[in-house]
Amino acid sequence: MRRSTLFLVVVGFLVAADAPQDEQKKLEGTWSMISGEEKGEKVPEQTLKNAKLTFRGDKHTVMVGKETMIGTHKLDPAKKPAEIDVVDTEGQYKGKTLLGIYKLEGDQFTVCFPAPDKERPKEFTTKSGTGEILHTWKREKK
Repeated sequence: MRRSTLFLVVVGFLVAADAPQDEQKKLEGTWSMISGEEKGEKVPEQTLKNAKLTFRGDKHTVMVGKETMIGTHKLDPAKKPAEIDVVDTEGQYKGKTLLGIYKLEGDQFTVCFPAPDKERPKEFTTKSGTGEILHTWKREKK
C-alpha cells in the first residue's frame, strides 16, 4: 500500500509539472485584441484593430499602437485565478516584472496586470485599483 501511495504522489507531481507546458502549447500562435482597458479607460477602437500578441514557447511579442514589447513569461495554471509572470526585454516595461492573472477559454485569452512592481491582481478589473491593464485576445485563424 505504501508503494502505491508513493507512486500516486510522484505521478501527481509529474502531471503538475507538465501543466504549465501544456498551457504554453495552448497559447501558441497569434492573437488579436478584441477588448481592453488601461487604468479604467477603454482601449480605443483603432488600437484594438492593430494590436497583436504572439506566443512561441515561453516567449511573447505584444504590439499595441506604436509600442512593441518582447519578453518571456511563466504560467501557473494551477492557481485560482491562473497566474502569469512577465519579464520584458524590450519595450516600455523592459527589465520590469509584471505579476498578472489570466484565463484561457477556448480561443479567448484574458490577462490582467498591475503596474510594474505592484501586487498581483485578484480579479479581472482595472476599476478598483487592482489592475492597470486588462486585455482580451482572440486567437487568429491559420
